[in-house]
Amino acid sequence: TSSSSSSSSTAAAKFVPEVDKSSVCRAAKAAFSWRSSNHDDVATARNGTKAPRAALDLLSAWTASDLDALDAASDACYAPSSSSSSAKQSDGKRQQDRAVRHKLTVEDVRRMKPRQVAAHRKREGEYQRANTERALQHIAAFCSVEVGGLDSMLACAARAEDHRLRREVGMQIGRMVSVFDEGRDDDVKKLICKALACTDWKIGKDEEDNDDGGGNGMSTLTIEELDEEKEMDDDDDDVHGGKEGSNAELFAMMKRGQLTASLLVGKPDVGTWALKYGWSDGNGVEELKELIASDDPCAMSIASELVSTASSVEKSRPLLLPLVEEGTLEDLLMHPDADVRSGAASCAAKIGLASKALSADDGEVMGLLDVAIELLFDEDEDDLGGEGGVKSSSKATSSLSTTEQALPNAAGDSTSMDRGVEVLAYLVSKTFVKENVANGYKPKGSPPNRKPVLQRLVEIACAPQSGDAQIAYGLAGIFNLLSVSIETLRKEAFVGKEITKEQYDQLQAMGKTEEEKDAEAKNDEREGDDPTSVSERIRKLANANVPRAMVKLLEGSRNSDATQEKLLEGMGRMASETSVRGIMIQQGCLTSCLQLDKGDKPNEMEKKILRHARSCVAKLLVTTNPGILTVSQRSGAVGPLLKLVKDSDALDLMHFEALMSLTNLAGFDNETKNRVVSQKGIPTLSYAMFSDHEMARQAATEAMCNMIPHPEMMEYLKKTENLRVWVAFSLDYEENFACARASLGCLAMAVPEPDFAKALIQCKNFRELIRTLMECGQLELMHRVLVLIVGLVEHGGECRESVVAAGVGPFCEGYIQNYHDEKKTMKDFSFSPAERGSLSATLSLAKEVVQLLR
Repeated sequence: TSSSSSSSSTAAAKFVPEVDKSSVCRAAKAAFSWRSSNHDDVATARNGTKAPRAALDLLSAWTASDLDALDAASDACYAPSSSSSSAKQSDGKRQQDRAVRHKLTVEDVRRMKPRQVAAHRKREGEYQRANTERALQHIAAFCSVEVGGLDSMLACAARAEDHRLRREVGMQIGRMVSVFDEGRDDDVKKLICKALACTDWKIGKDEEDNDDGGGNGMSTLTIEELDEEKEMDDDDDDVHGGKEGSNAELFAMMKRGQLTASLLVGKPDVGTWALKYGWSDGNGVEELKELIASDDPCAMSIASELVSTASSVEKSRPLLLPLVEEGTLEDLLMHPDADVRSGAASCAAKIGLASKALSADDGEVMGLLDVAIELLFDEDEDDLGGEGGVKSSSKATSSLSTTEQALPNAAGDSTSMDRGVEVLAYLVSKTFVKENVANGYKPKGSPPNRKPVLQRLVEIACAPQSGDAQIAYGLAGIFNLLSVSIETLRKEAFVGKEITKEQYDQLQAMGKTEEEKDAEAKNDEREGDDPTSVSERIRKLANANVPRAMVKLLEGSRNSDATQEKLLEGMGRMASETSVRGIMIQQGCLTSCLQLDKGDKPNEMEKKILRHARSCVAKLLVTTNPGILTVSQRSGAVGPLLKLVKDSDALDLMHFEALMSLTNLAGFDNETKNRVVSQKGIPTLSYAMFSDHEMARQAATEAMCNMIPHPEMMEYLKKTENLRVWVAFSLDYEENFACARASLGCLAMAVPEPDFAKALIQCKNFRELIRTLMECGQLELMHRVLVLIVGLVEHGGECRESVVAAGVGPFCEGYIQNYHDEKKTMKDFSFSPAERGSLSATLSLAKEVVQLLR
């Protein structure tokens, strides 16, 4: 029965008709061209964006080259929502499971024979190529001049009053052109040259590129040349009137500007070509100036988006310099519309920081900072009077927190807020900007009740669903940079390199004149960010609830690995300051890092994220009293810390901090020791004792020492091969004193156990251990070996006889006789206060040994 039903369903699936290309193109084009005749009705105007957005969803699915991602997105649409972070993670896991249910797992591939693996990989490659080819055919069909789909999208964006819709249309165009491989830029130029009013798509190409033609893959993408008489008119749009009919030339420039901005997003090289050569045959910058000077809000908004996008591309950035030099960009910066100002501010920040002269002008930078702060609050003011307004007479609305009322669309496409965060993320690389932000800076002339910029950033980050918003990565970058100095960033850039920062600076200095060195020294002094200033800034961040804001962003950004990496890196930097670790734990940093899960087989990026999370846990617990932690926090931290110790890609500093945290936890109670043992911590710590890094070896030894008197640890020490290692470590005090001190302390702590005492005296190097350390002259080591001797003597029998045979009695008597006058000894040897305490302790122990041996 099941076989027949399966075959019938398969047969039925073969006859499911596929929607033809022309139907999809007509439906999408009609949706982009649809507008309401009543623009004064707010509700009608709001509904007027539904049709274009539906068309965007349709095109996004129809032109997708990654069908697996499309499946995941489809599953996410039907995923149940939950307010708790754990429920969200489980929902995300179920979505991922549904999305990959038809794919073979890694285990499935491993079970295959070599020939089957080769066949599987061939099918996967063919599948991906077929999907990409299908997507390219759909894109070419929709964007062709005959269909007019691309023109309808550009017209929709140009006439859109809603800047969010305009950005969505632009992003979709960028996604479509990004499907083309890097070697098919000519295909994209052929596809869009007519929309750019470009008569020759080869303009700007080098001679060697002309010889290659358009490539071999144009059979499905060739666009017929149009006669000169055939113009790309807006016939369908003219019947509706509006901008198209009143100023057709301006409207055409708006469409070309929107297309160039989209190309810069999806294909930066083609976008640069369009701005320099393709747009109206090289007249793009002049038409861009006309858009700015038009005083039309939509035209200026498109121009603002274009300059913001172009300034992000290194090759297109020089093309905008005339706008800066001529003061044209000032028209955008002074515009009353926040959306227009935001793009110009972003452009000014990127160009300014790329220019050494402009970036060195504190006045210019502070001016941009004022603009960025205004953009952060513009959305608040707009929402108070717009459709997302918070003013409501209902009790439910009035009970919302201030943040929720001020930021109802924090997770949406808030252009002003996005750009404000973007500009601030660029500016905060400057030390004096960091100090201003941390100290509660407000622009001059701000309303008295306006909050400082840092508090505003925290509010934005703590808003509902802020982690899913586009600004989450920018906020993560700002918080990250605020907690680190420029000098630290420079040092981190050389981690893993064959040369250190100091060596690099020396090589650079060899090729500089004295004037250049003096100028660089002055700049370094100006940008100086000493450790004391960084620590003070971190304390201010912690008091401003920045750790809680980072936790909120981390909980909401589970779909963005880049954002999570920035947040965890920032948490780790803040945790380097000892005084704020308790605040960070109170605000949820420890719990959020412990709850981070990337599955059983994380990829390289996910491994890096987990490494940052575990490193943050290690930093937080190095000096934190385990008694203030919950049982789940103490037990839950053991596993991640041990995994960090075993991580071969982690830095030695990470290993050391993880081992120190384990030392701190293991010494607290038996429950934590049991957790270490259950996580196979003893073999891991034993292996870490052989680390190449001296401090890591010491920390591992101390962690093992704090595992005493757990039964598993005692069993480990009683094994002959392990005991020899500990004795050898104890005797290596001349090369590694700290490690020898920890090792000998472990033996002294374990000696009350009778079975261990018997194993120790049977060790081959027992007499050498006793005599060498008694005579070493290091009071700390002598203190520990005398404690060990007292323990052995108290056992009596063969343990006592082994001590006597080692000559302990005569040594102790002589030691007491020579140094019994402590005051004279301290005066003769100039002991430090710590050494004076050790001298008193060793003399008391020596007397006790003599007394026991009589």
